[in-house]
Amino acid sequence: ENIRRGLWRHFQKRVPEDISIELLLNTIKEVSDSIGTLYEGHVFGDWTLRSTDAREIENVPHFRAQLVLRSDSKKDRTDPVMNFAIDDFFREKPTINNMVICAGDADYCEVVRRGSRLHKNIYICAVGPQTAPELLSLTKAFYPIEQRLGLKPLDVEELREAVSKLDPEELTKWTPLIMQLDKTESRLPYVVRSHFIKNYISPGLGYGEEFEQKSMTLNFAEQLGLLEFDKVPHPQSGQPVRIVRLNRGNDMVKAILVTKPSE
Repeated sequence: ENIRRGLWRHFQKRVPEDISIELLLNTIKEVSDSIGTLYEGHVFGDWTLRSTDAREIENVPHFRAQLVLRSDSKKDRTDPVMNFAIDDFFREKPTINNMVICAGDADYCEVVRRGSRLHKNIYICAVGPQTAPELLSLTKAFYPIEQRLGLKPLDVEELREAVSKLDPEELTKWTPLIMQLDKTESRLPYVVRSHFIKNYISPGLGYGEEFEQKSMTLNFAEQLGLLEFDKVPHPQSGQPVRIVRLNRGNDMVKAILVTKPSE
């Protein structure tokens, strides 16, 4: 899932689901088969949050979904669990000398060093823009997964230009979000970002199913100049909370709001 979010963040896709799990895993298998023959693949995540994804993974030959529950504070814990799993694999499968790690965090540097000391060949298949250079320097080879998928890099300036010309497809894409936020702003003194994501961006709007996917949609809209983020003190605790509001000076926002029906 981190790979799909990374691809969505850096390349031209609307929501992470545009890249199916089957396509992603088959692409990883192609990379593995170019090195040798895929023995098995393990996909780590908190599948209690995405049980449908886990079933899809289990339906792809050679791959298994490995459950890693989030912490009580909802923090992702897959990186440390993957590190231990990789280290265990080195010792439990001594005859397998090649391993493909589909992660780009520098947190994996130490386990890669351990693999090298055991004469293992470690390859990285991950999203290029978010792969740590120090990790690449330790591995046998790097396979940017976006190249295998044929994705075009996201050009924010190019998209802003398209927005300024009021591209009909862009209007269609962002109208539900802008209309929903406009309605919410009319009812509340300010719109807390997390509250808006949880309660007002329904799956039917087409911006993702899970909280993180919807959050990325807001980040993308903010990059395009459609939204603005700010912080205000919470009325009870006084702690700062993140809010979101429309950039009503944006040409696309103005065009969409002009067409809304009178209430």
